[in-house]
Amino acid sequence: MRVSLSQIKLRPGGKRVRLDQSVEGESLYIGRGPDNDLCLQGLTTSLHHATMRIGDGNVYIEAAQGQEVVVNGLPTTGERLAIGDEIHIGAWTLRLLEANTGEDFRLEYEERQLSGNARDALDMRTRLGIERGIFARRPLSWIGLGLILLGFFVLPMFVPAMRPFWTSGPVIRGHAMIEDDCASCHDGLFRQVSNNSCTSCHVDIRRHTRQDLAMPGLDEMACSDCHLEHRGREVALTDQGATYCVTCHGDLSSQVADTKLANASDFGSNHPPIQLAVVENPNQPPHRLVWSEGLEEDSGVEFDHHFHTSQVLERPDGSEEWLSCGQCHQVREDGRSMQLVQFDRNCRRCHPLDTNIPEIDIDSDLMLIHGDPEKLRDQLRTFFTSQVLEARIQDRHAPASLRRRLPGPLIGTEERAVSADWIGSKVASADKFVFTDDEHCMKCHQVIGGKVSEQTGNWIARGVMPIQLQQNWIQSARFSHSAHATQACSTCHPGASVRADDIEPGDEPKWAQFGAIPYGRIDERSDFTVSESSSEIMIPRIEVCQDCHVSAGQNRNRKVPSTCSSCHDFHDHTLPPMAQEQAASPHGTTEPTAHAGG
Repeated sequence: MRVSLSQIKLRPGGKRVRLDQSVEGESLYIGRGPDNDLCLQGLTTSLHHATMRIGDGNVYIEAAQGQEVVVNGLPTTGERLAIGDEIHIGAWTLRLLEANTGEDFRLEYEERQLSGNARDALDMRTRLGIERGIFARRPLSWIGLGLILLGFFVLPMFVPAMRPFWTSGPVIRGHAMIEDDCASCHDGLFRQVSNNSCTSCHVDIRRHTRQDLAMPGLDEMACSDCHLEHRGREVALTDQGATYCVTCHGDLSSQVADTKLANASDFGSNHPPIQLAVVENPNQPPHRLVWSEGLEEDSGVEFDHHFHTSQVLERPDGSEEWLSCGQCHQVREDGRSMQLVQFDRNCRRCHPLDTNIPEIDIDSDLMLIHGDPEKLRDQLRTFFTSQVLEARIQDRHAPASLRRRLPGPLIGTEERAVSADWIGSKVASADKFVFTDDEHCMKCHQVIGGKVSEQTGNWIARGVMPIQLQQNWIQSARFSHSAHATQACSTCHPGASVRADDIEPGDEPKWAQFGAIPYGRIDERSDFTVSESSSEIMIPRIEVCQDCHVSAGQNRNRKVPSTCSSCHDFHDHTLPPMAQEQAASPHGTTEPTAHAGG
């Protein structure tokens, strides 16, 4: 249905002008509301007052429920219209005119000028508000205000059970047990939570910076400046986004002139390279070095990842086995770092260190002790002593008196001396063999000692170089292996996940095949180095992290939005707890005050 609308408006000079428009629709809706086809302003017009439509070739008008229209001076709820009919709706007059070609009907409308008496009567009928009720507007407003002050301010001051009315919202789940006890956090009514209130429970919260580093902005901060409560049960108080951090770290050098930290404002585009805690000497603490291609460490142990993970291995009992990453590297209970590799738990089943050593006449199921050279020598001494006492000596070069003796304790000084000499020589031979044989200690360790000291002239017992396996590579950040369990190990550590050249795809077990999560093997590529030495550091560069993570709010290409607090803690666990300082109060007394540190 196509309708032509013409509004007649009266100019200030008395000239009448016509404004034309066309509308299309199944019906023409008339009322005061802006969603009508014909909007007629004025309180005497309802929001949805009437509807005009075409039916049987005629034009009909129908009033909305509870309303009425005036057609040719007669009130009605509905009427069939003819050309020239005049309709009154509120303060408006509508006239049905002859339609032009292409139109269903044409409607002209204008606002009528009401007389003074009519307007006054109309105002009385359409008056809104409560001033005509049993109470006048002003007294009723004061009564309402008084009830609000009484119920939500005065009574809670004297009735603690009513103080939850003051709560601005639910607290986090960890504080839910004290939600109804405002005094647990607030030192007084309508007072901000002090730092001391926080540290009275959170006693191990650490500083952010060293105490000797002067940063007034941090000293003046309150815990509540960052940790905003009363925002819901599931809100993380520690996740404040990047804004709080970038305020300082976006241009840190301008605030701390001698800082060694690079500026950082956006993980995807303005973040310094990863710094790793690298063991350069197993006798010394690790040094923090910027990640670089070919960076190496010296942990004091030799290990070939490629040999152990690229092929099927034969165990001492003759069985064959494929080793997965998880058989040696297991996530700790906190889900973050890996447990340190231990010989007895991870290595001994394939490297048993048994005492079947024909070269020194040892043929036993005894397993040698690992990790303590002195305990190993005590074990060997106990073994050869038991051979003497139990008369089980197999060494054909042993003294005849020892080979012919019967089981039992040693008798006489001479027998004791002969036994001690023989046991000492056997322990020395076994010690030399175990520490210098390629299939024992030297297979993984650098052997030291076994010679006379040039400085003191004393004998230096054999041992191995100290071992220092790194567990926390990125000491200034936090990483969770459990959170990345959906990724293959080869995503970040490809050098330890390469199959051998002679292994065809599909020959491995299903868990090792390409694309398997998490231990799938990959083919060698030019963009990484195959790990054949334990000195090779396989922590990925920061660009590998940026392949999946972007700054919060960007979410480009379905990447993971990550805030600063996703990886970094504000409170540094390596620093002492937040200082308790004496701050003068306005009344001249002193009270302890906690600061975030700066």
